[in-house]
Amino acid sequence: MLAEKFKLVAKFSLLSLALLFPMVPASAQQSVAEFIREGCKEELAQYCDSVTPGRGRIAACLLAHNDKLSEGCELAFEAGVLQLSIILNTVNYVIEQCSSDIDEYCDGVPVGGERIAQCLSKNMDKLQLECKTAFSQAKEDLR
Repeated sequence: MLAEKFKLVAKFSLLSLALLFPMVPASAQQSVAEFIREGCKEELAQYCDSVTPGRGRIAACLLAHNDKLSEGCELAFEAGVLQLSIILNTVNYVIEQCSSDIDEYCDGVPVGGERIAQCLSKNMDKLQLECKTAFSQAKEDLR
């Protein structure tokens, strides 16, 4: 079922955190990335300047040099990971509340790129109350 596949992707994302940013709404992932970029400016310039951004490569670079990170960068990275964890827990909650609606209205919609969220938005008037509530609250929380 699509909802179960989406749930597995979200759980895997939670475990790999920064490696699957595409699971997270663009505005939320941008704020997490900017927060880490700002707190780790020097380390990014020194250790990760030649790393191509995307697919968690920057995060992996910082993790590879974790023994050389300043306290400020460590704190920024940990705070960013915490932000992402909260975001992914929110996404997982919506998946749990909307599982049957995702299966009914979004079957065949590819996972990723916010397509499931777009599908739920398009079908908002048909969604079960639990799904509507969770989805609406998540949209507010993730702005």
